Amino acid sequence: MEAYDLLIVGGGPAGLAAAAEGAAAGLAVGLVDERVTLGGQIYKQPGFEVRDHRALGAEHLRGRALIEAASSARMMTRTLALAIEGPAVVLATEGEPARTVIARRLLLAAGAHDRPVAFPGWTLPGVLTAGGAQTLVKTQRVLPGKRLLFAGSGPLALAFPAQLHGYGATIAAVLEAGPPPRAGDVARMAAAARGNASLLRDAVRYRAQLLRARIPLRYRRIVVRAEGEGRVESVTHAAVDADWRVIAGTEETVAVDTLCLGYGFVPSVELPRLAGCAFGFDEARGGPVVEVDEWMRTSVDGVLAAGDGTGVEGSHVAVDEGRLAALGAALDLGAIASADDAPIRARLTRKRAFRAALERMHRVGPGIFELATADTIVCRCESVTRAAIEAAGTSDIHVMKAFTRAGMGLCQGRNCQRQVAALIGTTEYATPRLPARPVALGVIAREPDHDLGRFQ
Repeated sequence: MEAYDLLIVGGGPAGLAAAAEGAAAGLAVGLVDERVTLGGQIYKQPGFEVRDHRALGAEHLRGRALIEAASSARMMTRTLALAIEGPAVVLATEGEPARTVIARRLLLAAGAHDRPVAFPGWTLPGVLTAGGAQTLVKTQRVLPGKRLLFAGSGPLALAFPAQLHGYGATIAAVLEAGPPPRAGDVARMAAAARGNASLLRDAVRYRAQLLRARIPLRYRRIVVRAEGEGRVESVTHAAVDADWRVIAGTEETVAVDTLCLGYGFVPSVELPRLAGCAFGFDEARGGPVVEVDEWMRTSVDGVLAAGDGTGVEGSHVAVDEGRLAALGAALDLGAIASADDAPIRARLTRKRAFRAALERMHRVGPGIFELATADTIVCRCESVTRAAIEAAGTSDIHVMKAFTRAGMGLCQGRNCQRQVAALIGTTEYATPRLPARPVALGVIAREPDHDLGRFQ
């Protein structure tokens, strides 16, 4: 049977860094990723041949460096991890039947996805998450629209509009739900600048690009609805208070053909939940977060977790968490006697200090979950509205799911579960189900082992 010392699920920053570190420690490493190319969301590689990698910028080059460093591992793209049972993991590579592999150590590094935000019109064509827009730009070099409005919060609200403008998009405005920086925020960032100078330089550069292009950056404003016939034609936004709740009478409407949303990320937790890992909850890191120890071990023996899938902290933290996880696995398996982990931990401390300095400005307010009106569809897969969810009259997400079917569709709640939980007043998620990703029945069905001749 196919077996690995370390099997990694996820080919983003954490997974690639772990693959490189694990292979260097002498482990037999396998890495699976459901996408065609490696790099994850932040370092997503184009789906075509690139002759001059420098032309695609610094982020692309950092991704290439990670991929090349991990090249000693066995890379399996277009491959889904469907189930986990002890050391056995069920994998399904595109075009092939599912197979079971054995992993002495399993690292879950599935990353995160854009935080879905439900408001009237969010299902219209032309409403994109930042991740969706990045996929178009990075992998296909296609602009998502001609005249865009970007709404969100966090460092991405500076970075991505500036990048889109650099690609030739017209940006009507950038809306940041959080407050503008104050003197105290600047002082905290300056105090945490050691080891984070590149992040500060990037922020200054992106802000300067917006200023030069005369793209308005407006703080404490949030999208309240999108309207149009067949696609987005206009977006209405409004001022919000410190909790991101809309202030009546402050609405403004702008004509655009694309709305790009970047309200942060939520961890992809399907596999850790299927594995039985213990969870905590931290809204600032995306909601449900996997509990890990100093070597990124989870509560389940033999299972580790690293990167944004354990709580969103950015690509730099993900890389070093991946390294720690691989070193921890190598120590546990006896491949190495000791690990020089002090530099890694020092970098993580500095990165987390910088993130803490930004917390006041980018804290997610509860108002983000209150934008949907009664007839707004919250669960897109099953067309379940906010009114139907609230009419269930329960704070138990399992009962609500049974009554309304919210979360039973193709995405299995990835797009609606946090929103649904907030509407009914809980942080609990529904019980995870196999398989972890949608898959054709023929991929997991066994060939018949009995004689069918009598039915002919």
